[in-house]
Amino acid sequence: MGKASSSLIEFIEDIPEDKLKALPTTHTKIYFNVDYRLDMQGMTTKKPQHHNLQVQVNNGTTITTLKALAPVTVAGTTLVPSENPWTPAEIKADLMAKRMM
Repeated sequence: MGKASSSLIEFIEDIPEDKLKALPTTHTKIYFNVDYRLDMQGMTTKKPQHHNLQVQVNNGTTITTLKALAPVTVAGTTLVPSENPWTPAEIKADLMAKRMM
């Protein structure tokens, strides 16, 4: 496994649970480090609505192989229901399953 892949796994594992408990309903950065960010892209329009979460590469990444990718999505799209939202562990598991590298 390369540095980019292992750093993405580490990023997802390190997202604090409190950041995933009360998800925002508007576009915002939920959690970040120098290489990645977990973005709330907004709510889906179809009912019932879902939170659209994506991990994206930061423009200021220090990992050489990621620099050319910034700011693309590298994990997600994770759609978390607004009614009966998932636990932080379920959100992290879905992001892990939807890693693109």
